[in-house]
Amino acid sequence: MTGADHVDTLITWLFVYFVLTIPGFLVLALIAGLTRSPRLRLAAEVVVLSGCAALLVVVVEGAFDKPLLWLAAVLLVAVLVFGVTLLVRTRRDRL
Repeated sequence: MTGADHVDTLITWLFVYFVLTIPGFLVLALIAGLTRSPRLRLAAEVVVLSGCAALLVVVVEGAFDKPLLWLAAVLLVAVLVFGVTLLVRTRRDRL
């Protein structure tokens, strides 16, 4: 396999991971809401942020072919920064 094949495989698996984080987040968030578990809520937040990061890599890789995707990449970066900031601020306030 060439280097390009490895990159294509990585991009494919990152996209699959992103798709799998959607039901994972929904299940974790539902259980966290029913049980009021802060650990499950944290897990749901981490899952959704990691899925967003995986999608960001996929979008940036595609943006070299389609420049309009850079707008989506910028929006994903904003979502990630906002999400991580809220996550850190919430966890710091609880300590």
